[in-house]
Amino acid sequence: RSQPGMAQTAGAPLEDRPGRPTCGRCSRPRSTCVCPALPADGPLQTRTRVAVLVHPKEVQRSLGTVPLLRLCLQNLIVRVGDRFPEPEQDPALHEELCAGGHRCVLVCPGPEAEELRAPEDHDAVSADLPPPTTLIFIDGRWPQAKSMVNRSQWLRESLPRAVLCPMEQSGYVFRKQPVEGCLSTLEAVAEALLALEGPRGPALKAALVAPFRRMVEFQCPFIPDLKDKNAELGSRDGPVHLFNAEAVLEAFGPEGALGQDGRAESCEEVHCIVRWGSTSVSGREVVVVEVLRCLLGVAKRRATELSAGRARGRRCWVLPVDKVPPGARVEPLDGTAARPPGRCASAEAAADALRAAGVAAE
Repeated sequence: RSQPGMAQTAGAPLEDRPGRPTCGRCSRPRSTCVCPALPADGPLQTRTRVAVLVHPKEVQRSLGTVPLLRLCLQNLIVRVGDRFPEPEQDPALHEELCAGGHRCVLVCPGPEAEELRAPEDHDAVSADLPPPTTLIFIDGRWPQAKSMVNRSQWLRESLPRAVLCPMEQSGYVFRKQPVEGCLSTLEAVAEALLALEGPRGPALKAALVAPFRRMVEFQCPFIPDLKDKNAELGSRDGPVHLFNAEAVLEAFGPEGALGQDGRAESCEEVHCIVRWGSTSVSGREVVVVEVLRCLLGVAKRRATELSAGRARGRRCWVLPVDKVPPGARVEPLDGTAARPPGRCASAEAAADALRAAGVAAE
């Protein structure tokens, strides 16, 4: 028995139940064997090294995804514990993590986390791959994962962080993810390899996801009234339009042309009325609901008007046009129209500017 907080190698098969015949390769019941979906020639080699810290309670879950990772990847390190060993506690482990000049990165949200995004053309990046990386994943329920990181000084203070930008929601249809972009550990590893492994990325992702989907398909018939618990995460009616500051300024035209008395107002600037949007693993999005050229006080009064009757967290506030963060979405509030009060550009100009602000996302 290991001491509390110390890591050990994940070991025994998860479904080795007395009297229930199991597969000798995947250790699952023969009736739900996933071997036909595993890589035909055994675990795959990757340039990226993957390390997973598994919470002790997660080891006992029969539908965990780390056992599938073991069957799919060679360059894999798995440890079990409620915290990651510090370098002085397990020098051999840390030497293995960094072997071959690999740079360690923690896959976990953070203020300065780098986004891992799949390239549009995988073949084009074959000659420009990033330095070899060891990605460290935390396997556990979200409260457990946060605690595991907080308990591990080396993870918390010494490592750069990365977050994934998946193109789809989790396929774990019967396990609810907390926010948009959250994935199972196997799915997260698959997305990371898609982003980092160049031309091999798509094939590696497909190889990992195949046995996971087979496992999920076997389980679904045993769940009454099954609904995809993650289907609504990130779902929106109609196309998504991203904010374009240059288009807004162009739509309003020269500043001097907007004064009601024909004179330019030096204090009038372009302001955006914004609100919080959906929360994802990489943060919370900003949504632009209205665009005005007016005095700051006028814009603030408009934001207060639009916030009437809305709960905290759903109210509006003001940002200068150049302070709207990249990736912000454009979406007018339901039941409202561009109706700027007081001294500012006309309602028609404000409506045109809001329409111009949105560039359809591909």
